[in-house]
Amino acid sequence: MSETIGYIGLGVMGLPFARHLKAAGHRVIVYDRDEAVRERAAGAGLEVASGIAAIVRDAAIVFTCLPNPDAVRAVYAEIGRPGQLAVDNSTVGPDLARELHAELGAKGTAYVECPMLGGMGEAEAGKLFLIVSGDAADVERALPLVLVAARDHRVVGGPGAASLFKTVQNGLGLVQMTAIAEALAMVAAGGGDLDRFIDVVGAGGGMAATPLFRAKAPLMRDAQAKAVGQFYIGAKDAALAAALAESRRLDLPLFAASDDAWREGMGAGLANADVSAVARVIEARTRTKIAGS
Repeated sequence: MSETIGYIGLGVMGLPFARHLKAAGHRVIVYDRDEAVRERAAGAGLEVASGIAAIVRDAAIVFTCLPNPDAVRAVYAEIGRPGQLAVDNSTVGPDLARELHAELGAKGTAYVECPMLGGMGEAEAGKLFLIVSGDAADVERALPLVLVAARDHRVVGGPGAASLFKTVQNGLGLVQMTAIAEALAMVAAGGGDLDRFIDVVGAGGGMAATPLFRAKAPLMRDAQAKAVGQFYIGAKDAALAAALAESRRLDLPLFAASDDAWREGMGAGLANADVSAVARVIEARTRTKIAGS
């Protein structure tokens, strides 16, 4: 059955998701605070709303894909009416997700968490992996819609569960990425050939030969690497994971140390660089050279 769906937040993940919903036969009305992004959405054949209020008024289902918890709070302050379903593709911590579930519930609005795993290519191809949680009936209502952009998914529990899993998953990946940069600095300081080391780890198939190592270690050698995954998003996710550990009074020094490195990178002006630029932070700390000549 065709639905009128609103989509708020049209970044590299949100805009393709909205297009997949339209391709599935739904009326999709979209909004982003950035005028250039709105123009891009119109050029992609999407109906652009005048603002959030228009989407809340006209759409039975409202999707969001927003860059940080502050943006999520601001947008969700405007969302909600009886019978409406809100589906959040943003990455937020579990505490905020539970708060939104309660606040929207008081307005008669259902809330489903649906953070995504994958990058721009997977979003464009409709091959994202989705982590879904919320009240069972609301998840059942949302699933036929969210799966138009997915290769696979898991329903992981009630309110807060998907956001918990996504926060820790991303934090773990960023800890690993920071450690990869530190390992390259250690090899460089020991006089080793970094390209040969990267080849040995990747070809050797040992415990360090992870997909993340294979993807990001070579990029760490390139100080001008094209931003496939933007640094400021990594910094936000590292901070979310560290804050979650602190809120539970958990002594998790690896997550805390990773957060420190990503904060340093933001302070050094790396916001729009690729996430592999965490290697620039480690270079500065260790006075070693990881980037190639």
